[in-house]
Amino acid sequence: MGSSRDGRPGDLDTSQPGVRQIQAWIRAELPVSLQLSNGSSLSGRPLWIDPCFLALEPEPGAAAVLINRDAIVLLRSLG
Repeated sequence: MGSSRDGRPGDLDTSQPGVRQIQAWIRAELPVSLQLSNGSSLSGRPLWIDPCFLALEPEPGAAAVLINRDAIVLLRSLG
C-alpha cells in the first residue's frame, strides 16, 4: 500500500524559471491572461501559486478564482 501522498504533487519547485516568472508577476501585481485547455480564457491579477493551483483575482476586489495548473495551456503577462 502506498503513502498518503501518492498521486499528489510535490512541493512547488522554485528553481524552475516558469515558477520564478509567475512569482515575479505576483510580486509586481501585473495582470495576466490565461488560456485553458477547454479553450476558454481568463484574465486578472495572480495572487498566489502552489503545486496544484493558481489563484487569480479577475477584477479588483472580486473573489479569487482557483485554476488548476494542469488546465493552463498559455499564461502571459499583460503588463
